Amino acid sequence: MDKKEIVEIIEARINADIRHFNGTLPERYVLAWQGYVAGAYEWSGLEPSDYSYLVDLLPAITAPNPILEIFEGRDDEDDK
Repeated sequence: MDKKEIVEIIEARINADIRHFNGTLPERYVLAWQGYVAGAYEWSGLEPSDYSYLVDLLPAITAPNPILEIFEGRDDEDDK
């Protein structure tokens, strides 16, 4: 399966969930989808533009966005 097919499959599944919830995807599902897409990106299943495209299909997450915080990493307080 190539990356284009991966994007098409994930896009179809996100859109199916959005339809299932009558256009209002609950935030916990948005978080799950963003995590799923982030995992696919991090393990080289998606290009950066594909990641952005798929995340843009989803409603915004109330700050703070834990997915972005995980991507950015945390400084270990014990190293100070």
